[in-house]
Amino acid sequence: MKPRDRVLAALNRQTVDRIPYCEHLVDIQVAQKTVGQEKMNKIMEKMGEKMGVENLTAVLQAPKGFEGLTTHPELAALLFQFMGMMEPLISEELHRDNITYWGGANCFEGGVYLLNPDQAHLGPSADGVLKSFDDLDKMVFNKKIDQIVSGAKEFLKHKGDLAACALIFLGLDPTWHSMGFETFCAACLQEPELVEEILGRISDWYANIAEELCKLDFDFIWAADDIAYNNAPFFSPRVYRNILLPHTRKVAEKITKPWIYHSDGNLLPIWKDLTSQGMHAIHPLEAGSMDLKQLKADYGDTITFVGGLDLRILEAGTPEETRKFAEYLIETLGPTGYIFGSSNSITPNVKPENYRAMIETLLEKG
Repeated sequence: MKPRDRVLAALNRQTVDRIPYCEHLVDIQVAQKTVGQEKMNKIMEKMGEKMGVENLTAVLQAPKGFEGLTTHPELAALLFQFMGMMEPLISEELHRDNITYWGGANCFEGGVYLLNPDQAHLGPSADGVLKSFDDLDKMVFNKKIDQIVSGAKEFLKHKGDLAACALIFLGLDPTWHSMGFETFCAACLQEPELVEEILGRISDWYANIAEELCKLDFDFIWAADDIAYNNAPFFSPRVYRNILLPHTRKVAEKITKPWIYHSDGNLLPIWKDLTSQGMHAIHPLEAGSMDLKQLKADYGDTITFVGGLDLRILEAGTPEETRKFAEYLIETLGPTGYIFGSSNSITPNVKPENYRAMIETLLEKG
């Protein structure tokens, strides 16, 4: 089977020639160390031939990620071209069946979240700036929809036989980051109208983006929203059902491709409401958050599971521990209705030798 067919079959819980492997994000440095310098040199030679050495140099010297897109708009097309060309070449070496377009994740001008600039170095731990209705004028949304769509078209030119996905949010993750976690949690109980106003505006933006991206040649959508601790969601089932779900559902209704939902943590207390949005798969099965055997027994007939390989092992364990856990996942969640992967993403701290062991085990046992 071609990678695209393999992934789409797994998302529909159909028979596959081998369990597919997908990650929504692979750290480039870990990827380089995993495939080896000789192969990376050949990849960069191909990139230079395809893009031109001057264009390749400009991209490599530009700030990475969203910062690069916002501070160097003239390089935006080149950055998307670079990602579209690089991901298939890297994925081929890693036996990864997908590539991911991140251009549709940025809802606000200048960044994904409205974090306090004085605390931005804290990343997800930083406090947000939307504390009251008086702060709503700070919500300046990204109006460069044409750039997002044109970037996606450029990205898709190079997908080949791989399964191309676009990453978006349903809206909850940007909302609690932008409000600050404590403010968000308190407001869900004390000022739900504020939460609904902020989430409503954010979800409306993503609904529009989802509709536009689904018109393109993506094979599936990866929709993210971190909403849970290891033991339970951030909010009660009542708050989720009555205050939050009506807004995220607006985005889900615009997704006309097969789609994967991402959230770390234990989702079981809100499982019925969460899955009523119609996703085909749940990712990333954070290690220790839910009983995977019970999950497969209870819901394996209705939904595909994605991921599960304990990130703590990948970052701090041994190749043997990695192989053992990978075999456990394959035996427990496979062979149908399962897509192999990490319990979040391949982060900068993942050991290349463990990443290699992970891939090798899938090819041997999957």
